[in-house]
Amino acid sequence: MATFKRFNDVDANYLKRDYHIHTSWTDGLGTMDEVVKKARDLGLSEIAFTDHIRSDSDWFGRYVAEIKNLDLKNIKVLSGFEAKISNFSGELDVSDENRHLADIKIGSVHRFPLGRKLINPAKFSQKICADIELELSIVALRRSRMDILGHPGGMSLREFGTFPKEHFEEIIVECNRESIVFGLDASYHLQIIELLVPLLKKHNPMISPGSDAHSLEEIGKWADKLGKLKVR
Repeated sequence: MATFKRFNDVDANYLKRDYHIHTSWTDGLGTMDEVVKKARDLGLSEIAFTDHIRSDSDWFGRYVAEIKNLDLKNIKVLSGFEAKISNFSGELDVSDENRHLADIKIGSVHRFPLGRKLINPAKFSQKICADIELELSIVALRRSRMDILGHPGGMSLREFGTFPKEHFEEIIVECNRESIVFGLDASYHLQIIELLVPLLKKHNPMISPGSDAHSLEEIGKWADKLGKLKVR
């Protein structure tokens, strides 16, 4: 299982982890073997495979089995998933059976569930998109059984390049209240890390360093950036 640190306790060793990696099992470009080799070459000590899952996914048991059969010399590899927040009741799109098999459970806002449809966030204005993303995040933090909130604010950042500071702060406070980890994901947060650092220092939530890598080149992105910001 993963051991998470609070932001103000993060050190160089903790940043030698990447808890959000996708593989060719879903929409990533690297196989598990290739990812492990790349992570080992980068000097990472611990990674998690967290491919996208759905409630009807029937492959996760095989996925976990493949992880156990990898060459794990000098690196720790955890099994996990990323499931979308599927409704405004805060439920994750994953079966209980697969949930129990995972070492790391990430819940993320992706498309917005409205009625029976999933709507692309780009269909909304910047403000409405941010408000919906905030609401989905908060209700999931309160009601979902997950370890990490994946890429908070990520849909707004992807579509509009911004997410309100006050929304980030509300999410961070709720992460603390519910003892859920704030997923600091390089693919979304690198460009706005200077906005996040003061909030993370102030409220000191548990954080998960993740790349949200979908290619080998994206793995382990946080080590240099956060180190240069001297987060301690």
